[in-house]
Amino acid sequence: MWTRRANHQIPHYKGWPMFGNLFQVNRERPELTFTEWAKHLGPVFSVKMLKQQFVVISSFEAIYETLVEKGNSFMSRSTQRIYRVDLLTENTEGISFMEPTPTWMKLKKTLHRKIRIYDTGMKRIEEINRGLIGNLVNEFMMRKVSFNPKEIIFNTVMNTILALLLGKTFRADEELFKNMMKFEQGVKLALSSSGKGTELDIFPWLRFFGNQTYKLILELKEIRNRVWELMKKEAALGDQMLDGSEKDFRLMTALKEVLTEKDSGLSEGLLKTVVVLDLVFAGTTTTANTLYIYLNIISQHPDVQGKLQEEVDAVVGSSRCVSLADKEDMPYTQATMFELLRFTTVAVFAPPHTSHTDATLQGHVVPAGVLVLVNLFALHHDEEFWKNPYEFQPERFLDEHHQLLPASHPNRRHLLPFGAGPRLCIGEALAKSRLFLVISSLAQKFNIHPGDVTTSCDPRVLLTGPILSSRYFEIIAKERS
Repeated sequence: MWTRRANHQIPHYKGWPMFGNLFQVNRERPELTFTEWAKHLGPVFSVKMLKQQFVVISSFEAIYETLVEKGNSFMSRSTQRIYRVDLLTENTEGISFMEPTPTWMKLKKTLHRKIRIYDTGMKRIEEINRGLIGNLVNEFMMRKVSFNPKEIIFNTVMNTILALLLGKTFRADEELFKNMMKFEQGVKLALSSSGKGTELDIFPWLRFFGNQTYKLILELKEIRNRVWELMKKEAALGDQMLDGSEKDFRLMTALKEVLTEKDSGLSEGLLKTVVVLDLVFAGTTTTANTLYIYLNIISQHPDVQGKLQEEVDAVVGSSRCVSLADKEDMPYTQATMFELLRFTTVAVFAPPHTSHTDATLQGHVVPAGVLVLVNLFALHHDEEFWKNPYEFQPERFLDEHHQLLPASHPNRRHLLPFGAGPRLCIGEALAKSRLFLVISSLAQKFNIHPGDVTTSCDPRVLLTGPILSSRYFEIIAKERS
């Protein structure tokens, strides 16, 4: 394998005729291959797989230039269709993959406005989280022996999203919740970025020959439609969490109001994709997998756990629940949350970007329409910037006085798990709030120890999929006296 650089061409490794670099990339964890290649090719290089050619960017400078400094130029999404995604969504892109049209802007503003209300001002988000985290704590207390916490974590996180959408929480045995869990688990298999199923994107005609991923996606479409109908029924019942004359602040209500506006450009099919895929699936799987991995990490880092407990004991004590208002007085907990987002980077790539015109990145010409892939995993594990990047060290985000580093500090600036610029993830504030509340609440109530089944928490051995996830493990949760 050798490097070729001609004139202003983007650096790249020469591949095989027809196949390009297909057989040179770890298809289970391509971001690991690209992270290694960046050490030799630089922060901007191109990759070709079969007929598809794209640019990978890895350094903070290249990523910041793309997402922020030239964010308006690179706001577009790839015009190259992904067969499995089109099949599942019936060719209806959600808010993450839509072009920056007036409809996209209206959707983004509506969701951002509602989520900000929840996160900054309303007591209701505190009540939702307090109740659900209380249930999580009770579930942990009931487990007197070694157990796997995955289902409990996923139930808690998914119910938070459903409560914001519909004004109601659901038991694990209720039809809507069971179908949504089945959908979430199925999508992770069907839309894996590597391995089984990717052949459909290259050879869609395989669907005629009993392809198992194709059959799974057809099942998922039925589940998605069933979930949508159940959600509409629940939404029609009204907000069941309101007190007296409170205004209906459900996300579902806000989206339906936009749907009825003249010239909104919004269809029910698009709304279905935004709600089921963008809000419930993406909003659940990213945070839930991050917290699931966290429990494995914290069980193996008693020193970190001890510092979290010391802080929550001093600030909150044991007689009341942790509140978002406590966050500013808990720098170590916030630093642990930031380190968790850096260390795990469960979304290894940001959604792909393209430019409608020729553009330059770090001095290299990127032709119009070429897909630009942002390797967040490489950014967060850059050995030239982060000391011992594969070690879990919350102190990276604390100053010499043990206070949280300001947002302007290089370490904070190099942390971009939610992207940046015009395409910044709308769920950032909500995700951080949930992470803070769960991390601090568990530290307040439990000592978390490794259980009967252990696995490495090294992010390089996490399982692949649309989102990275941990291998099976168990913990022992001992209630603190």
